Amino acid sequence: MTRYWAGRILQSVPLLFFVSVVVFGVMRLAPGDPSTLLADPAYLNDAQRAELHRSLGLDDPLPVQYLRTMGGLVSGALLSFRTGQPTTEMLANALPVTAAVALLGMALAAALGLVAGSAAARHPGGRLDRALGLAMAGAIAFPSFVLALFLLRIFAEGLHLLPASGVRPLGATGFDPLASLPYLALPVIVTAFPLSAVLARYTRDAVREALDEDYVRTARGKGLAPPTVMRRHVLRNALVAVVSVIGTITPLLLGGSVIVESLFGLPGVGRITVAAALQRDYPVVMTTALFSAVLVVLANLVTDFVYGLVDPRIRLA
Repeated sequence: MTRYWAGRILQSVPLLFFVSVVVFGVMRLAPGDPSTLLADPAYLNDAQRAELHRSLGLDDPLPVQYLRTMGGLVSGALLSFRTGQPTTEMLANALPVTAAVALLGMALAAALGLVAGSAAARHPGGRLDRALGLAMAGAIAFPSFVLALFLLRIFAEGLHLLPASGVRPLGATGFDPLASLPYLALPVIVTAFPLSAVLARYTRDAVREALDEDYVRTARGKGLAPPTVMRRHVLRNALVAVVSVIGTITPLLLGGSVIVESLFGLPGVGRITVAAALQRDYPVVMTTALFSAVLVVLANLVTDFVYGLVDPRIRLA
């Protein structure tokens, strides 16, 4: 078991290195000069412009810049071009908001998907089953930003039940989960909407397949109540397929956070990444990109671990 986890972790090292090289290369080769965003070139002479480039380390060869960036990132000394703030500190300040929206959205999507998928599987071809197919197609085709604008129009502007933007009440400091719940309600719904339909459809297929297995017929023949059969035998075996889907779509939450945080004005990781990319703030982009890559690796490792919890027959080796 230890060798398995050690091997998986070692396999992630080349992936993270490749991601870091690609992100660094794309940002450095993209058009635009970070120094022009810090000072107006019209008010700088050649000497001042060269000094600004030197202070940012942009005059060094690309390999030297890459090594210095990665060294600063590992040590926590990497600073933002624009604010001079450590990039790890900026990430730590934005992470609670992104994590709250992602985790609550995934939890809501999983709950809705499991309930709807299980109900549809018990009546294949019925109304709920057909509605679920339409819902999944609609969730994939319906853009998240349209749903966000629709919810804002109804609940924020029309009914005035929920705040339209922000993450905390006026005058509050820090991130208080309880005080922020009304502000997170709409972002969580927008995050969960497409995921719940996908999970429901996969749950339906997995539960439908499990219901046709011999062990389920045996459990019914022993006289077990239908809820007991569903809980102990059907859902537990169907969860293996559902966990795989959750592990696959978890990284998609990072991409969706960019849209959600921009529309609802949330100071999360997605929003600071977009702002840094537009401002050519290379250190911030490198930090958030590598953090996202690490999350993808961790999501895959957690998925493998959950396999063994859901189905003890699975042994990692």
